[in-house]
Amino acid sequence: MNFEGLKRFQGCLVGVAVGDVLGSPVEGASKEQIRRIFGVLREMIDGYRPAGNITDDTMQTLCLAESIAELEEFSPDDAARRLLEWYRKDPFGIGSHTLQVMMRVDRGMDWREAVKEVERTNAPWTAGNGSLMRCSPIALRYCRDIVKLIECSRESSLLTHANRLCQDACAFFNAVLSRVLLGWNKRDALSFTMEILAHASQEILDRVQEMLHKSADEVPTSGFVLDTLECALWAWWNFDNFEEAIVTVVNLGGDTDTNAAIAGALMGAQCGLDAIPQRWREKIRWRDDKTIIDKCIALATRLYELAEKD
Repeated sequence: MNFEGLKRFQGCLVGVAVGDVLGSPVEGASKEQIRRIFGVLREMIDGYRPAGNITDDTMQTLCLAESIAELEEFSPDDAARRLLEWYRKDPFGIGSHTLQVMMRVDRGMDWREAVKEVERTNAPWTAGNGSLMRCSPIALRYCRDIVKLIECSRESSLLTHANRLCQDACAFFNAVLSRVLLGWNKRDALSFTMEILAHASQEILDRVQEMLHKSADEVPTSGFVLDTLECALWAWWNFDNFEEAIVTVVNLGGDTDTNAAIAGALMGAQCGLDAIPQRWREKIRWRDDKTIIDKCIALATRLYELAEKD
């Protein structure tokens, strides 16, 4: 077993959880508000729930990871079933778009029809980051099969978000993440993705090119899917230290939990599990369940085993 590779997989899922938790208490705040109140926010604090509690970013990611780990492949129907179970249980932090889909499914509508109806009703205002936040397990499973990875990344977005930009963002992010999981350097990982997804939305390709030259003050932080993709890629491109990358993303303000969760997936894969501060890991919970990090590590290990069989 390649333990360095395994640590990258584990760091990816744990990175989602710690980014989510560090960012969630200041979600929606501006960087000026965060600076005025905290100076620099570096620790997990109380928000709507006590410090350490995960939100929808982590829970939806675990839904996909658990489905793939159990079935050994990505099944949209099984993933949709698990998302509905999560929605009925405790959808803390759920976004408006995903909520509209889940409400329809909960009332008995087929999930595919629910997604189409929400897209028809709300387009073009349907390009939120709700599918990007949960897509990393696809990269963990299919990092050695880029065709399958792109196909399943788009399908995973279609569980809630049919907008083309959302589908392309999931595919682009996971293509980069897959190369990082395999140990590629940043430049090669990004160049590979730009080439393999040259047919993606031109807006994504333009954003990525522009991201390479931006300062922190120029990085977008809203819940628009391309803003979140750019923010996560910017942090990964500019930092080699997990903690500094995630602290920087959170302190930029905006959609802090999702931006930091997605950046956390990339940085966790880049730096490995051991680079994620223990003081953060030991605080992660869901209500009274303090086994979330253990679950992330176990699921990442299982997905690593499946990926190695390809």
